[in-house]
Amino acid sequence: MTNLFSVRRISTTTRLMVIYAVVSAAALGLVLTQVVRTYASHAKSVIMSDLGEEVPQFAQAANLRAPGESLYSFSKSYLATHALANQHILYIHIFGHSTLGSAGSSKDIAIPDVSQFLASPPGSTKINTVSYRSSSYLVLGSPVTVSKKVVGSLVAVTSLSGLSSQESQVLLLAGAEALLSLIFSVAAGYFLMRRIMRAVGRVTETAVEISKGDLDRRLDFPSQSDEVGKLALAFDGMIGRISQTLDSQRRLLADVSHQLKTPLTVIRGNLELIHRSSEVDKDELNDVIEVVTSEIDYMKTMLDGLLLLERMSEPEPLNEEEVELRPFLTDIFSSAISLGRRNWRLGDIPDVVVRIDGQKCRGAILNLLDNAVKATSNLDRISLDAYDNGGYLAIVVSDSGTGIEPTYLATIFERFERGASRDQRGAGLGLAIVRAVSHAHGGDIDVESVYGEGSSFTFRIPSNRIVRKSEVGIEYRNS
Repeated sequence: MTNLFSVRRISTTTRLMVIYAVVSAAALGLVLTQVVRTYASHAKSVIMSDLGEEVPQFAQAANLRAPGESLYSFSKSYLATHALANQHILYIHIFGHSTLGSAGSSKDIAIPDVSQFLASPPGSTKINTVSYRSSSYLVLGSPVTVSKKVVGSLVAVTSLSGLSSQESQVLLLAGAEALLSLIFSVAAGYFLMRRIMRAVGRVTETAVEISKGDLDRRLDFPSQSDEVGKLALAFDGMIGRISQTLDSQRRLLADVSHQLKTPLTVIRGNLELIHRSSEVDKDELNDVIEVVTSEIDYMKTMLDGLLLLERMSEPEPLNEEEVELRPFLTDIFSSAISLGRRNWRLGDIPDVVVRIDGQKCRGAILNLLDNAVKATSNLDRISLDAYDNGGYLAIVVSDSGTGIEPTYLATIFERFERGASRDQRGAGLGLAIVRAVSHAHGGDIDVESVYGEGSSFTFRIPSNRIVRKSEVGIEYRNS
């Protein structure tokens, strides 16, 4: 129990810094290993390049030897005068003669690849890495040719023991630098973390005050240029948005009250009219019933829309299913034709299966088509198209109707916003519901409109909702 209590008393800052130190040390270890490997690879490639230069240097010198001088005699003098880089050892064997070697060559002649290349040169220059007596060597073998005929072999050897020593030195120096960096990093992180945790404590105190109902309380952190200041700024912004949400809810209640006031007044007025009349004929009674029914339907539509919008704000508002897009949109298109006599056009629909809430998407798209009917006249064009651009699946409803005035474009998707719609008895919730449905699917909706020429609404959902290609496609002819 004592040990458990001690662990619990370790501060959050200390625990975080221990984790940070362990992760940083592991990361630095990986980087250090990669640095040493990269250095070793580069150094080895340089040595191999130097070793490979021995072949063209010998060939160039041999081609310039004195007329009548034999290749064997030239090779002997070449080895006596040629300066070798990086302690390379060079062997030249001309068939029919003894093997010639540079200074110190006797100790490496026993390396298996050396004797093999001298006895039987490869078809072209070849470099092998070999181990011999606990040491590593690079062995180069190359044919010596005269008039395209192989007359001997050239072998170059270099030890890699010096490279291992250099790797150890690089590892030691880089490790010391990494350790110093880790110490300074942890120290700086500790002081920064303490500052952050003090800010978190301040956030906690403010949150407690806000939870008591003081939504006007703010941190008002003095500096907003660093991460701590940005945290405080984000916290203040969050509280501001919460306050705005509550204000929005109050406005919503006020809007609903205002929207219900008119139909309730109309209903009350008509009922009082009947009540005051001593005699009510059947036609007058039917008119009153029709008006009252219409107002009740209007209120029901508005309340259903508000309930749907409220459900769309829930964490999991969708009942997803796999839907074949082409039959789905074709069926919606067929239903929309009955809304009015227009120049209906159905574009090419991709043959894909998508995972969506079919019922809600159907309602959203029908809403867009219904709005297009209300914005157009007989023989105006209304089109329904769909395409996948790789990032999202777009369902587009466009028309050649009256268009939307620019002043309404910014607010057209807000609740109770009707714009300049001909249907002023609408609840003004249709486009707000469409936007909520698209957002619930992880997408969005936008509108392009030229006043007097028509509008185009694009309902977007992410392409990752495309499950697969549809196995069955259907065709639909425009009406």
